[in-house]
Amino acid sequence: MLVTCLTVLLLALQVVHADPCRSPNGQSGDCKPINQCRPLYSLLERRPITASTAEYLRRSNCGFDGSYPRVCCPQGSIEPPTIKPPIVDGPTESNNVSPVTSDLLPDGSICGPNTQNRIYGGEKTDLDEFPWMALVEYEKPGGSRGFYCGGVLISKRYVLTAAHCVKGKDLPKTWKLVSVRLGEYNTETDTDCINNGFGEDCAPPPVNVQVETRIAHESYEPNNINQYHDIALLRLRREVKFSDYIKPICLPTTTEELSKSYLGQKLFVAGWGKTENRSESNIKLKVQVPVKQMSDCTATYSSANVRLGSGQLCAGGESGKDSCRGDSGGPLMILSLDKDKDIHWYAAGVVSFGPSPCGMANWPGVYTKVSKYVDWIVGKLKP
Repeated sequence: MLVTCLTVLLLALQVVHADPCRSPNGQSGDCKPINQCRPLYSLLERRPITASTAEYLRRSNCGFDGSYPRVCCPQGSIEPPTIKPPIVDGPTESNNVSPVTSDLLPDGSICGPNTQNRIYGGEKTDLDEFPWMALVEYEKPGGSRGFYCGGVLISKRYVLTAAHCVKGKDLPKTWKLVSVRLGEYNTETDTDCINNGFGEDCAPPPVNVQVETRIAHESYEPNNINQYHDIALLRLRREVKFSDYIKPICLPTTTEELSKSYLGQKLFVAGWGKTENRSESNIKLKVQVPVKQMSDCTATYSSANVRLGSGQLCAGGESGKDSCRGDSGGPLMILSLDKDKDIHWYAAGVVSFGPSPCGMANWPGVYTKVSKYVDWIVGKLKP
């Protein structure tokens, strides 16, 4: 519908002065209405329009004549519109693991689609970016409710989160985990809209689903300073319907994904900054954090009497950038290239704990390493 509206608007544009510019692929061009730029206008005529083409057109925008957008029209022949993904998972650590399969998990054709191609910096996400993000809602004495943890949708019935969001030592005993919200962007508005450069783009209302069962890992000890096994599942009372704004993320299930160390790679954290005792943002945020060597991280945390284990990983440690920008229980995410050369997102970690105040230089955040718990997750799933 957006492309159709664009076509109608752009056909009405009149000839205007063209200014020099650079296309998204770095070619020299002239800023002009798209109906005066045959190379880009021909992209609009193709059906279906791919995500990368739509993104190329969006990034070609170079101004407006009144309310009408102009685009950077390349001089000479146009290069194919390609948008590079921010990261694709790298070499494996070892291959001494077996792949995990389950009929209760969505396959790569459904989970973790890389549909947005929009991570180019900045902290705010786009409206439909990371559509698996979930907010975990609690009911307090007196009936008031609030969101204080996050998670990710992994199937039609399950959300993955942290065990400390279910029975953590900082979680007030009088609070009851009651539901999750899916398809949210701005927690302060009923209808979420953003300006995409060509007009206003709005999402349908978010969906609230009651939690039927709370499943914290059996070996998780809330008062243990090391926070081992900080992982949990929330079984929803009903199946959710997938849409452009509600989709599941993949889990690491292949031999290659289960063997990753992620060392030296930059992964993504997203969320609203909700924790048991702090509310950070009403708008969904994202931040990129580098995975650190466990030996270095262990040395850092040993000064706080914390001993990290193989089921944990460290990422961050850059001043002002940490999982504070995400949620307790939220995901640490990475893009993976599967055997069919398709790119999808999967959950590499679950936000567990970090320094206080967060975002301190040389103090990475600690995450539960999902690959170490996939067998546990699959074993808990029910139809």
